Amino acid sequence: MKITKYITLVLLVVGLAACSDYLDINTDPNQPESPGDLDLLLADVVGTTSYNLVGGGNWTRYSAQWMQQIANNAAAPSNDTYRVNTSDCNNEWAFSSYASVLINCKRIIEFAEESGQSHHIGISKVLMAHNYGMLTDWWGDIPFTDALLREDGGKPTYDDQETVYNGIQALLDEGIAELSKTPDMTVGSGDIYYNGNATAWVQLAYALKARYYMHLTNAPGYDPAAQAALALSSLEKAMTGVADEARFPYDIAPGSEAPWNQWIAKFANTMQISNYFVGMLQGLNDPRLPIVADLNDQSVYLGHVNGATPTPTLAEISSIGAYFLDADFDVPLMAYTEQLFLKAEAHWILGETADAEAAYADGIRTHMQQLSGNGELNTVIDDTAIDDYIAANPLTGLEDLITQKYIASFVVGPFEAYNDYRRTGFPSSLTSPPNADFPEVPTRMIYTDTEVNNNSANVPQGVTLDSKVWWDAN
Repeated sequence: MKITKYITLVLLVVGLAACSDYLDINTDPNQPESPGDLDLLLADVVGTTSYNLVGGGNWTRYSAQWMQQIANNAAAPSNDTYRVNTSDCNNEWAFSSYASVLINCKRIIEFAEESGQSHHIGISKVLMAHNYGMLTDWWGDIPFTDALLREDGGKPTYDDQETVYNGIQALLDEGIAELSKTPDMTVGSGDIYYNGNATAWVQLAYALKARYYMHLTNAPGYDPAAQAALALSSLEKAMTGVADEARFPYDIAPGSEAPWNQWIAKFANTMQISNYFVGMLQGLNDPRLPIVADLNDQSVYLGHVNGATPTPTLAEISSIGAYFLDADFDVPLMAYTEQLFLKAEAHWILGETADAEAAYADGIRTHMQQLSGNGELNTVIDDTAIDDYIAANPLTGLEDLITQKYIASFVVGPFEAYNDYRRTGFPSSLTSPPNADFPEVPTRMIYTDTEVNNNSANVPQGVTLDSKVWWDAN
């Protein structure tokens, strides 16, 4: 089935959802009526997750700009300078997340329970956990317990973030249990990630469990060592390599290109590489620089300072590397390199230095090997160069580790880089840009006007961009 069909499904469901309250689940043309319909809904859930939430959308774009991996070479104010409106994330909140991914997963689960399709249930619970994780990490307290019920006229109450995190782990455990059963009907082409491979979904679920355990290393009342131990236990059953990543296959057909390609090429050609990111890679003598950035018109690598006056021509600033802007570049639901750095951090917290160093080196090596041959003049990062880089940048503290994870998150995981920055304060050299609306990097997103206008009685009050989510005790 071609990617074009999947993206069409995504746009159709988003359009339908936008016409009604995001919690309204009355009779709908997308309501499953037969077991085969579940694959159609699952294809939409996967497509929306990949295109609107992980590979594109404001969660990804804001994070990449706030973490100064990319910069808008245009006049301020902009996302670079923290100019945020309550309408900016309406799509992610109301339509992509609650009305599309979560409601459709709920529909799949309800029908699959009747028809004995346990793997459809398991996949849906893993995707729900992932989506709730992104929602709560962006907004803190969110509707969870009764979010998908038509209670009080579609005005759900909010759960505190700790409750949501407990619910996320429960959903992942339930998903793993369902995927471990023998279903009456296997998952078909709707599973665009793994084509019905339950083992791969279980590995992804365990990787996500480790992510959310590690998010709480500095949360109030939580012990870092205990969280690290829980993460390592999960990682023993998680992905075994890059081939295990959940990736959505984009292609070069018009309308089927990857979200980064479409965003930069069609809507935001002023988005270029950030001076901060270029400077970091140059300071580390990092061989990945020719891959993450293209040469400018003077044949050097030069980034734009986030929030600074735009240059007379865009060609003066290095573009984001062509490798990352390819039409078929697919962003994984969770990168294997992230998993390796989570492992390294968990071992480091537990004082298991040798194991931490090994996982840290594996993370750097894996990322460089992925990029090798994909930069300026097909830059090849050979094993000797990788060994030399690791030797020149040994693991001496948590900042070394988070910095390397930050570099590896370029394009494929800037939201996790933002989460890491909030919980650890690293990279510590990151500062607010010129002309910024706030003196510090924002620590959360403000609630959308969809909620403020339709659910004002339940929306937490007094929340600003410099408020903190619960787990952010840094």
